[in-house]
Amino acid sequence: MRTFFERSFLVGIGLLSITHEKAQKIVDELTRRGEVQKDEAKDWVEQLVQRGEEERQSLRKLIRDEVKSALDELGLVTKQDLQDLTTRIDAMGKQGKA
Repeated sequence: MRTFFERSFLVGIGLLSITHEKAQKIVDELTRRGEVQKDEAKDWVEQLVQRGEEERQSLRKLIRDEVKSALDELGLVTKQDLQDLTTRIDAMGKQGKA
């Protein structure tokens, strides 16, 4: 039972960097050992690849949120702030010419 949990944990960590090719190799090895049925292999590969993509998306969102939070705490000007300011300056310039 311990081996199963160890493998599950290691697979979980590896999901962030898993590609279709890597997933296929993992499932091929599990199939060779008899731990996965051949008719289930394709589904396992797709599940591993999908889970990897979900984990990457989740990590990206977490990083974006943390960076945004840090920038907000520092009070730095954002790209959107600069665009808004540019729009306001352009509008004021047009009003002054009218």
